[in-house]
Amino acid sequence: MNTKLLESLAEMILSLSEEERQFLNTKIKASPSSTVEQAVQPELLDLENRLKAFESQYQMSSDVFYQRFRSGELGDEIDFFEWSVFYEMWKTAQK
Repeated sequence: MNTKLLESLAEMILSLSEEERQFLNTKIKASPSSTVEQAVQPELLDLENRLKAFESQYQMSSDVFYQRFRSGELGDEIDFFEWSVFYEMWKTAQK
């Protein structure tokens, strides 16, 4: 860890006006460079591809499928359980 660099950055940040700090905070929050986001992105794409495959195979959107599956309209095929798990994972990742 480069402590001298971090100390210099801390001094610079502390010397900023409130307006400058708000601007910096906005820029940091808008930055897509989060390592968590980068790590999750390939997994999210994989989930989306799996959902698209089920949607194509069964000719319905995942939203419609999930509502119908949860209401018991579609039966107990293993594909439906798998699809519902992928959909729930995808919905959770969207939050």
